[in-house]
Amino acid sequence: MIAISAVCVTAQKTTKFTSSYTNLSGKACKFYPGGEGQDGMSLCKGPGKYQVRIYSSATMTHIVAELKGTDNSYSLASVSLDFNQARSNVEWRLANGVPFAAIFRAPTYGEPNEFGGPGKKTGEQLVVVGLKGHDDIEATIDAKTPNANAKAREAADTKFWKKD
Repeated sequence: MIAISAVCVTAQKTTKFTSSYTNLSGKACKFYPGGEGQDGMSLCKGPGKYQVRIYSSATMTHIVAELKGTDNSYSLASVSLDFNQARSNVEWRLANGVPFAAIFRAPTYGEPNEFGGPGKKTGEQLVVVGLKGHDDIEATIDAKTPNANAKAREAADTKFWKKD
């Protein structure tokens, strides 16, 4: 049992956690117009085989991380239709260069409006979502929390090691 524990510690010490960023309106994104009766969408390149899909429904804009060529998708946020994606990034957490989690600063809203869409913006939170093989990573950090970005990274990195 001690040997197993030492192996885990050694593995942890050899893992290098880093971040990569995708700007949701940058050069990594391409807009695809919708066809008849369909809204358009944007696809933004992420690290490895990951990308961010941004699309709208009747009352919301949805931001989803997905693994290209698979059915693996990870909801980052559903935001109001007037959300300014030009000022938004997805932070990808990587372990030895391999993506395992995504962090997104998302607005929070009050009661839904009369059309079923989001109400008035009340604040922001950092949403931490695990990617393939790390579905147990899930956290939200109030953006007003001191060192919120560092705490979001810590939430992802710490849970990287916890396997149930």
